[in-house]
Amino acid sequence: MEYKVWLMEGLSSQRYIIQGIKNFAHENKKTITVFASHRDPRNEILSCADHSLTEPKDTRERLSFILDTVRKWRINALHAGKNSQWFEEHHLQIEAAGVTLTTGASGAEHLAIADDKAAFADYMTQHDLPAVPSVRINSLAELQAHISAPPFSGSLCVKPVTGIYGMGFRRFDNHASPMAVFNNPEKRVVHPEAYLAAAAGAESFTPLVLMPYLPGPEHSVDILATHGEVLAAIGRRKEGALQYLENGGEAFDLACACARVMKADGLINVQTRNDYSGKPVLLETNMRPSGGIGYTRHCGVNLPGLFAFYQLGLMTKNEVMHSASTSFAPAVVRSITDVIPWPAQLTNQLD
Repeated sequence: MEYKVWLMEGLSSQRYIIQGIKNFAHENKKTITVFASHRDPRNEILSCADHSLTEPKDTRERLSFILDTVRKWRINALHAGKNSQWFEEHHLQIEAAGVTLTTGASGAEHLAIADDKAAFADYMTQHDLPAVPSVRINSLAELQAHISAPPFSGSLCVKPVTGIYGMGFRRFDNHASPMAVFNNPEKRVVHPEAYLAAAAGAESFTPLVLMPYLPGPEHSVDILATHGEVLAAIGRRKEGALQYLENGGEAFDLACACARVMKADGLINVQTRNDYSGKPVLLETNMRPSGGIGYTRHCGVNLPGLFAFYQLGLMTKNEVMHSASTSFAPAVVRSITDVIPWPAQLTNQLD
C-alpha cells in the first residue's frame, strides 16, 4: 500500500515537519510520499518534499484545488498548517474525498478560543486550570486608565489579542528611556508613556491583552494529540539562550491538561510561564505546530514522524505513546542563526 501525506501552507516549521516525517519513515523502513504546498515561492520548504504544489492565492479556488489534488494523487492524510478555521468549515467536504484532515482542533469553537488570548485565559479558568490574569483592552482610553490604576501588582505587559511569535509583546517599565524600544528592541521593554504616544498616533487601535509580567522560566510544550487525548509531548524549558527538553514536570502536565480541555487534534503547542510563587500558569496555546518543533528531535522523539505514522494507520495510539516514552532522553539545545541554499527552481513540482 502507498502512504501519502500532504502538508499544506504552514509557518517556517513546515520544513522541520517534512524532514521529520521523511527521516522517521526511513528509520522505520516505511515508504511515505510527502507532498507539500504553499501560496508563496517558499522553495527552501517545498524542495524538501517528494512533490510540491503551488496553492491558489484566491481563497475561492482553495476547495476545488484541494479536492482535485486529493483525488488525482490519492492523498491519505492532509495537514492544514494555516487557515484552520476555513478548513474546519469545509472539514466534511474535504474528508468526503477520502482523505483524513487534521486542523489542530476537533472543531472551530476551540480554534476561535485559542486565537483570542483573553478568551483563552477565561476558558482555562472556567476549567480550573491556572492561566495568567488577563484584561482585554479595546481602546486607548481603557489602556490609559489601567496604566494609571494597574489591576495587577508588579510590572505590566501587553500583547495583541490575536497574533503569533510574540509579535507586539511589550513590557512596561516606568524607568525605561523613551528610546529603549528603538535602541534595544529585542528586550521588548518600553516606557508606558512612549507606548501610549505611539498608540495615539496610530490610525486605529488594535485590541490588546493586559497582563502582569511573570518572572518565568517559560515552558513551550509541543504536543501530538488526537481528539483531546495526548499521545506524545515534549517540553522545552527556556532559560536564556538554552532550552532544556523535558517529558515531565508541573508545566508539562499543565500543558497536557490544556490540550485535553481544548480537544487538540494533531500537532499543537502550549506555552506556560512560572508566576512569582514558582508555579506555572498558562500563557497561550497555538493549535498548530510551533516554530521550534524541530528542536524536539534532539531528545530522540520525532513528533512529526509519530504524527504521520498515526494518521496513516502505521502506528496505534499505544505504539505512539510507547515510542515517545521509551525514545526520550533529556537534552539541551541552543537556537543559532543559520543559512541554507534556496533552490532557484523546484524539480519536484507537480502541475
